[in-house]
Amino acid sequence: MVRKRKPDPVDVCIVGAGAAGAVVAKKLGQAGLRVVVLEAGPRFNPATDYPARQPDFEVAGPAVYDPQDPRRDLYTWGTAHWFNFSRVKGVGGSTLVYTGISRRFHVSDFRVRSTDGVADDWPITYEDLAPYYDEVERELGVAGLAGAPGEAPRGPYPLPPFGFNCASQAIQQGARRLGWQLWPSPLAINSVPYDGRPACIRCGATTVTGCPIGAKGTADVTYIRKAEATGRVEVRPLCTAREITVDGQGRARSVIYFDPDGEEQEQEARLMVLAANAVETPRLLLLSKSSLFPQGLANSSGLVGKYFTEHLAVFTEAVFEQRLDPWRGPHAGGMIEDLYETRPEHDFVRGWTFEVNNGWLWPYSTARKIPGWGQEHKDAMRRLFGHMVSIATVGEQLPDVNNTVTLDPKVVDNHGLPVPRITNRLGDNDRAMIRAIKARTVELLEAAGAVEIREPTHKPGGSSHYLGTCRMGNDPRSSVLNRWCQSHDVPNLFVVDSSCFVTGGAANPCLTIQALAARSADYMIEQVGRGEL
Repeated sequence: MVRKRKPDPVDVCIVGAGAAGAVVAKKLGQAGLRVVVLEAGPRFNPATDYPARQPDFEVAGPAVYDPQDPRRDLYTWGTAHWFNFSRVKGVGGSTLVYTGISRRFHVSDFRVRSTDGVADDWPITYEDLAPYYDEVERELGVAGLAGAPGEAPRGPYPLPPFGFNCASQAIQQGARRLGWQLWPSPLAINSVPYDGRPACIRCGATTVTGCPIGAKGTADVTYIRKAEATGRVEVRPLCTAREITVDGQGRARSVIYFDPDGEEQEQEARLMVLAANAVETPRLLLLSKSSLFPQGLANSSGLVGKYFTEHLAVFTEAVFEQRLDPWRGPHAGGMIEDLYETRPEHDFVRGWTFEVNNGWLWPYSTARKIPGWGQEHKDAMRRLFGHMVSIATVGEQLPDVNNTVTLDPKVVDNHGLPVPRITNRLGDNDRAMIRAIKARTVELLEAAGAVEIREPTHKPGGSSHYLGTCRMGNDPRSSVLNRWCQSHDVPNLFVVDSSCFVTGGAANPCLTIQALAARSADYMIEQVGRGEL
């Protein structure tokens, strides 16, 4: 058998071509470093692979991202009830199907211990991250309106906001009656042409099919495109990392990975960057055991995989008398942040954001929710289709050391590797918040004039926001990474995805992930220039 030639060493190897990995690849490539990005999923062509124009897009869309071998994405859960771990593997990662909500964290999100006496403070402040929020918003072309309740002072967004559709206008009226504000969600979607990409045509289907025209600022059409344009960044799709090796001094030396043919390859690099998400990154570190790191790489604290956190997602649908056509426009129809932070009338700390969801209310999606058959089903469809509104929440779950990502002792994936085992149990504060969310959601929909309100339902894992399994901090005994997302144990290893989060806030995390990655990339460039890395 003729073996493939071992890849040449490079300056940097990045695992994951999603939100964070793409940012780092672009910045390091523009700084003159040679970069290889390993991505477990394929590369998609937006113009040909996304079925947004097909009549059956509701069925065909999700299937685009299904792996050829379903064992690739296996996972187990350590709770009594199913945990819905959702993600997309591919060049662009989960940004391919995210709503595009690009909300900054509040100032208090970085100081939860100081302000509320729970969880821990981040080793950085909002002010440390503010210039990187600015940078990423410009790169993506975020459309928004400054001045939302609780927002730190800031300049205008790069693009004007999207207007409210009829569904959002109905919720806006209810919010006003309660003294709240429905604010335009800041979106990484072009409201006008920007940076060589067209304006959104408001088809409303791109969270299920991907955006076929590139109007949504997904990582593949923004950062990856510019990274590859440097000529110094190579993206290798369908390459799954299985281990990070170390040299005799305990520095990361190489990544061993399976190539598209299933053969093992080894990529050596001076600098290793993990950006695989808050489940796959700790899994890879735990798989990378050696005599120097018997508990897994970078795990002297024992905290790799600990403090797994998600957002508390409660979903509610309501029916209105008037026709609202909720699917028109972007999936994200607006946000209410009046209950974002701790309030004296609550029996819990911290809070949540309401979001108007305009997706999954298309014809087929609506029809599937209606029981019965024949004339009864048709009559119900006429009454409900176009008259429904969906509300979801982003609630702040408090970190808990007992919520974990570990290696399953029995189940393996298509490469024979132990799959991740996810444990996420609600704490007392979480349960109290969910009770309040359900009550306030009903209150909001009643004020908006809904004639029928479905039971608000908490869906474990339904947020698709997974955080905190390699938390940053100043003390190596109580954290995995320092304030630059650099491993305390392995100086040439960085973790730049949402694993580094200390707390989760009540905002969609993608903008913060990318701002942290941009900040970490600048530090890497500075340290390489000084010969420190």
